[in-house]
Amino acid sequence: MDAFGFRSLHPAVLLVYYAGGMTFGMLFFHPAVLLAGLAANAAVHAAVDGGRELRKWLKFLLPGVLLLAAVNPLLVRQGATVWFYIGSLSITKEAVVYGVTLAAAVLHMMLFAVSYRVVFSGEKFLHLFARWAPNAALVAMMAIGLVPRMRRRLAELALVQQTRGVTVSSGPLRLRAASGLKLVWSLAGWSLEDALRTADSMRARGYGTGPRSAYRRFSPRLRDGLSGILLAAVAAAMLWCWMKGYGLLRVYPRLPDPAPDKGDWIALALYAAFVAFPLLWEWRDRAAWRTLR
Repeated sequence: MDAFGFRSLHPAVLLVYYAGGMTFGMLFFHPAVLLAGLAANAAVHAAVDGGRELRKWLKFLLPGVLLLAAVNPLLVRQGATVWFYIGSLSITKEAVVYGVTLAAAVLHMMLFAVSYRVVFSGEKFLHLFARWAPNAALVAMMAIGLVPRMRRRLAELALVQQTRGVTVSSGPLRLRAASGLKLVWSLAGWSLEDALRTADSMRARGYGTGPRSAYRRFSPRLRDGLSGILLAAVAAAMLWCWMKGYGLLRVYPRLPDPAPDKGDWIALALYAAFVAFPLLWEWRDRAAWRTLR
């Protein structure tokens, strides 16, 4: 599927998209801008793979961001507008808004990371960086895939250990803790053994000792040039908005009217267009495919 839609673009263009999307997702700090980015990000997931990868990760991501949004007003005492009290603990409107906005920003970054795994394969990563820093590129590529790989292995280990009566889903707490520790030790040993095997295999193949003799080439095309120019132009406009203070909500010490003003709407439209950029090629290639059929 790499020859279709957004994934068919050159790796350098994909890198510009993810670097720009995550950078401005951290620079802009306005709930309206971040919610628009989240909506565009969800639409991209739906277009690229039907949202399958996103559904796998949401059950892990949502509890974390909800906890972040709830904990911030409990720990932060800043803010001039007290909404209510929990015992002697004051909950301020500013702390609540800041926590929700921060949680939206973190979730937005995680959605980028999930779609990156779907779109940016190891071949594309190595194509960009292996020539200049082969060892660092290999380590970075392995680190990116570490969490999903360990998650799959942990599921396999749990299934095998259940046949031996080792389970973490039932029984006394002490027994479940001991079973969980066994799974963790097995997972750690498996991961270390696999890392050593991979390192030995790469050394035997002469990785990093010279130019690669065989690899998949990604030649730039017209669509790559047009995409790069478009992304760079929108990124320059977003940088101008950020320097003007658009797309930023000064929460502390007193929350102003959170409704977006004219400058915030400009930043919102630019950022939503940047994040939704993959939809352009997904829809275009699908329309071309239907026409050819």
